[in-house]
Amino acid sequence: MTNADSRRGGWWDWHLFGLWILVNAAAFAVIPLVGGELELLASTAIRNLIHHHRIISILIIAVVGAVVQGTLVGWLQWLVLVRRVPRLQLRTWVIATVVPVFVVWVVVLAPGAIAILGEGGNPLAFFRNGFIQAFVLGPLLGVSQATALRALTSRWAWWFAADVTTYLAGALLHDLGVWLQHARIVPAHVTPYFPVAAMVIHGTWMLWVTAPQAARQARSPQPAASAASSTGTAPPGTSAP
Repeated sequence: MTNADSRRGGWWDWHLFGLWILVNAAAFAVIPLVGGELELLASTAIRNLIHHHRIISILIIAVVGAVVQGTLVGWLQWLVLVRRVPRLQLRTWVIATVVPVFVVWVVVLAPGAIAILGEGGNPLAFFRNGFIQAFVLGPLLGVSQATALRALTSRWAWWFAADVTTYLAGALLHDLGVWLQHARIVPAHVTPYFPVAAMVIHGTWMLWVTAPQAARQARSPQPAASAASSTGTAPPGTSAP
């Protein structure tokens, strides 16, 4: 925490911290169930396309997955972030979330689903696990969402670190869940949800990156412009009015 943060009352907000964990946990719990059913409907509709139009089939599966997951996650996160950064536009944040989710679906998840369909299998379990895997986007989401925050907080680049550390923590928690499952300590249906605990880390990063002091610094005019206005002279390269 910086001295400026301390003077202004600090950057921590228990209410927003709790909301951040709540909305991300809700998305983590709901999206695999709803999204899995929607993807199953989509895969059933395109079953006849799989063998002759594989690329089109992959794109359809990827679009459905990205729109469902990226839109809901982006919207829920925006509901919290806009309380901290009022100038953040819903459309900007949703796009910054949908794009990397689409990349994960089109490169990794959709081809796997098509392979299962091509063998005549039922991909519902794969879809549900796929949505959970796509939550652990880490670096991809970090770059995209950090860019969306660039004009809103001076700490925008740290959002990338936020998603990477959350990704690593989520991966470790997932491995812990698998170990506990093999040790018969927790049931199998609980294991996939272990990574949601990593949102405690992400919530802390969120509050620090969007701290009021950092947001004010992002809105502050450049030093040259401030100096020019105080002395009545124009910055270099411009003409005085």
